[in-house]
Amino acid sequence: MDPNQPNRFKILIVDDVPKNIQVAASILQDDNYQMAFAQDGPTALAQVESNCFDLILLDIMMPQMDGFEVCRSIRERPESQDTPIIFLTAKNDTDSVVKGFALGAMDYLCKPFNGPELKARVATHLELYRSRKAIEEVNRRLRLEMAERIRAEEELKLSKERYRYLSLHDNLTGLFNTRYLYRSLEELIEEGRRRGTIFSLIFFDIDNFKRVVDSHGHLNGSRALAEVAAVLKSCIADPSYGVAYGGDEFVAVLPGHGKPQAVQKAQEIRARLLRTVFLANVENGVRLQASFGVSTYPDDAGNITAILARADQAMFNVKSKGKNAVGDVDGAVHLNGLEEAADEPVPAPCTQHVLNGEET
Repeated sequence: MDPNQPNRFKILIVDDVPKNIQVAASILQDDNYQMAFAQDGPTALAQVESNCFDLILLDIMMPQMDGFEVCRSIRERPESQDTPIIFLTAKNDTDSVVKGFALGAMDYLCKPFNGPELKARVATHLELYRSRKAIEEVNRRLRLEMAERIRAEEELKLSKERYRYLSLHDNLTGLFNTRYLYRSLEELIEEGRRRGTIFSLIFFDIDNFKRVVDSHGHLNGSRALAEVAAVLKSCIADPSYGVAYGGDEFVAVLPGHGKPQAVQKAQEIRARLLRTVFLANVENGVRLQASFGVSTYPDDAGNITAILARADQAMFNVKSKGKNAVGDVDGAVHLNGLEEAADEPVPAPCTQHVLNGEET
């Protein structure tokens, strides 16, 4: 066998009598082991610190440091605490044998030892050691594979949860999306037909939002929409919810709200928008206003398409009359009570861009 083969077992023979080392080495030399030698305890420990041995043959009766102390020191090192140690000694009284095993020895051979027995004991403990290491390696790999599998499953779970979240939410604002809106409205209308419950919609659009994008860029425009969504969220509570309808359009769904309550809620949202400084990262920030339309089920419409369309139309009626107000399907524009709700004076409705035919 190639002497450089990495799988050769490494054995350390420790004995203060050179003749004993020679005898043990000559018995084991035909088995192709790599062998190292030490004639005292400190030298043996130095060898153990600098090498990784598969088995140690250790004499007990040595000057300076006996085999028991050497064994104890070897076992204190994490790297060698499992290395098989076989005592080779003439000291075979019961107390010595028990002490040796207590300190971590795995076998005991008496001098003068029998050659075939030494070979058999060494081969047996090396094979046990190799099997134990192989099992430890398999267990290590299994732990790693299990940890990787758990990590992959957690990532898959998070991915699925994220996908489910994104399937119902708008990624920019965190509000629900139109897919959820239509599903929810179907349920609310069905519940209304069965139990006679009501709900209202608030449809609103940021007035002159194109100015924000033109002045501050698309990125800040997106940030502004996210901040508007945060204002909407702060004004409603479960089971009501907000929807990012598209672009700078938003919807608030208000289960159990009749038209007067919905108009009041729209006034609250409008007031909160007016007293909020958006895009604090830009100089002086940005002020925004919006136009609102309100519709109620079942008074204004009896199906999804119609109730959304009525709220949308009410909003555009407000825009045509000057923006920055709340309108209902009857064409009424509501501003009463708004000034009292705001923390600071509310700007008058902006009409110049409607009159100039600019975007709404």
